[in-house]
Amino acid sequence: MYRFRLGAALAALLCFSGFTNEVPAHHGDGVFINPYAPDRSVGVFKVVRSRFFSGEWARYDPVRDIVPTTTPRLANGDEAVATVTWVGHSTVLLQVDGVNVLTDPIFSTFASPVSFAGPRRITEPALTRDELPPIHAVIISHDHYDHLDLRSINDLGEEPIYFVPLGIGKWLERRGISPERIRVMDWWDEEVLRVGEVDVAFTATPSQHFSGRSLTNRNGTLWAAWSIQWPSFHVWFGGDTGYNEVQFVETRRRLPPIDFGIIPIGAYKPREFMEIIHVDPREALQIHLDIGATASMGMHWGTFVLAGEGVMAPLEDLAAARLEAEIDEDEFAAWAIGETRTFPLEMDARESFPVRTAVAE
Repeated sequence: MYRFRLGAALAALLCFSGFTNEVPAHHGDGVFINPYAPDRSVGVFKVVRSRFFSGEWARYDPVRDIVPTTTPRLANGDEAVATVTWVGHSTVLLQVDGVNVLTDPIFSTFASPVSFAGPRRITEPALTRDELPPIHAVIISHDHYDHLDLRSINDLGEEPIYFVPLGIGKWLERRGISPERIRVMDWWDEEVLRVGEVDVAFTATPSQHFSGRSLTNRNGTLWAAWSIQWPSFHVWFGGDTGYNEVQFVETRRRLPPIDFGIIPIGAYKPREFMEIIHVDPREALQIHLDIGATASMGMHWGTFVLAGEGVMAPLEDLAAARLEAEIDEDEFAAWAIGETRTFPLEMDARESFPVRTAVAE
């Protein structure tokens, strides 16, 4: 645990010693920015025209668009495997060594500021709040309504520790979560959570997106992907992101080997609007390669209709991308909602608690 904090301690020492006081590249003037993306703004009226007055958006057909679902199989106490369950959208339950982590929980019917309108869930969550095991940690990638859901946070309450990017801690506090239950982090900050005798390291890693829960607070809070590191299993959760050739390669360089990636594959058309902020399946596959994950799953599809490609298109486009890249489906798969898979825990190469392979330059 102490070795894991050494990099952060050295960075802090250099800062206070006057060797470095540079503002991080993603910190703008009162807002956060994407260092590797062009500043491309799209007017609201242009988006509305595309959505409602053009043929660019495929319509959801509940008879034709059958999202695959199955019944979850949660961990049964077998310490020899990591158990991963896709609850739906970006909500994934990770169960390793008796520590349960939930990503971007949303169990609401609408991904919206109101409880009766907005993007409506087309596939029910595979688990209800009451069916979840005790949750030790919750990961939040950013503050959009389909990732930071008020009702779900209220239901989870003070049970978990919340790991959130800069700016979201105050939002949680205003919703009744005690500050001591919140860990607010910038990119490359890291915290270790001890549950029983198990240490789990959480690191906020860069992604390319934006934030804002209204038209007046755009990019006032940070967005992040996350590394979740057990002594014997390492997960990377992509949240929502566009693609660039720098940040995910950097993630691979700066972190120990990643066993499992959770990568978005949906909400990517029209590309004029979505290219900067949402990867398509081909780019998602490239992220998988960039971070060097042993295996990955595609999420952020099949739950809400958020873009124009059509509900089932991510499956088809991911299959085409795998074929082009000559990558097997076992390496990067689109699961059924509710699907649970287990992965063996590799203790031989990492018997001690892992540390970073490099520190910030």
